[in-house]
Amino acid sequence: MPDAIPSGEKDEISAVGGGGVSVIIACHNEKKNIEKKVRELLSQIAQSSIATHEIIVVNDGSTDNSFKILQSLEKEEIIKLINIESRKGKPNAINEGVAASQYPILIFSDVRQTMSDGAIKTLLSRFEDADVGAVSSQLELEGETSPAREWMNRLKLKESNKGSTTGVCGALYAVKKEYLEELPEDTILDDLVIAMYVMKNRKRVIHEPNAIVFDVPFDEFYSGRRQGRITAGLIQLLRSHRGLLWRIGLVQLIFLYGQKYLKYTAPVLFGLSSVLALFSMEIAMWHYSATVVFVTVLTLANPLFVAQALRLTTSYMLQLLKLDKYNKVKWEK
Repeated sequence: MPDAIPSGEKDEISAVGGGGVSVIIACHNEKKNIEKKVRELLSQIAQSSIATHEIIVVNDGSTDNSFKILQSLEKEEIIKLINIESRKGKPNAINEGVAASQYPILIFSDVRQTMSDGAIKTLLSRFEDADVGAVSSQLELEGETSPAREWMNRLKLKESNKGSTTGVCGALYAVKKEYLEELPEDTILDDLVIAMYVMKNRKRVIHEPNAIVFDVPFDEFYSGRRQGRITAGLIQLLRSHRGLLWRIGLVQLIFLYGQKYLKYTAPVLFGLSSVLALFSMEIAMWHYSATVVFVTVLTLANPLFVAQALRLTTSYMLQLLKLDKYNKVKWEK
């Protein structure tokens, strides 16, 4: 499949944030990080030479000192503060922030992560192609190199080059406001659903490897709680957004399956094929020999990748047995 060809139509205003940029942050109990994040965003905006901007912080029922810190920032006229006294979850906070925003380009940022120099300027530059409706940053994890994470980033870039990547990095991404819809308040994977809204409008979702956000180490990032939320969110997508799935296009639907659902179905399909192979000695010999050779070669070439991939796949499969635990949406940073 050839790479996607740019439309040729340019949007030079959006590429520099010329029409104005609204940055939206959902905040819950972030007293240690929230002021640092706002200052970092101000620095990024200054680097980008954005003419007009606003930073909207939605305080989602924080019970620590976050609200007082945000009030202080509001008095400095650095942010616009929306306070929700009782916690309602991230999708509601996003909806509130979008409803209050003034400008055509929206940047969503989580609180915990840091970002590379010029990340926002780099994201905005991709809007020069008028076919682009959303631009995702690249997630990199602290600590030792994670070959599994690097493989995921390469996959996202390849998908992006072919048309659209399925989903965005929720820690930092930019989107044209005109393609958004209000999120259902029980939405679990808000960043994935927002990307699908953009694709539904036949606009591209681009992965930008030079706009980087840095997060916690591999073991902490891929916690059981996170994997459980992802699993529940993907099941919710099938149950509640089937109409949206069929409107993103066949190519993106295939990418979605390969990136999000294959890790659940591949072990089941392999197990079934292994059982069926037992009914034919010839097939069994080829099946098990090929499996041993493939796993051995891959393990010798990159043992850490194999270990991380097996760990993730096994853990995701186990989360299917715990779906009841995730019936209620849990707000995540």
